[in-house]
Amino acid sequence: MKNSLEKLKLLGKMPNEDLDNDSQDILDLSNKYRELLMEIEEPISIETGSALLSFLPSKRFYGLEFEILSKIETIELNNEEQMKSYENLINSCPNEEIRDNLIVGYENWKEDC
Repeated sequence: MKNSLEKLKLLGKMPNEDLDNDSQDILDLSNKYRELLMEIEEPISIETGSALLSFLPSKRFYGLEFEILSKIETIELNNEEQMKSYENLINSCPNEEIRDNLIVGYENWKEDC
């Protein structure tokens, strides 16, 4: 998993998709991101979640933003400290749509507890 994160760090932040102008190189890049994200074992830690959020585009990138969301939602929350860290993680999310989805998921999870 660390190797996958290191490779993602080398790729850096995902660009926003541009369906009208994206080249095959961008599509290949999206496949690289997807492959590396799939290699990350779940559940993930808060630290891994923070790293993943740093790769998010400001808008969309071929659905990969939702791959990251699903990884974030695997973080285990067993105590108040972890819950506070998770809330801070959500609030640090640079992508508004993903942040809103994380908030809704977290609120629903708290209601079910």
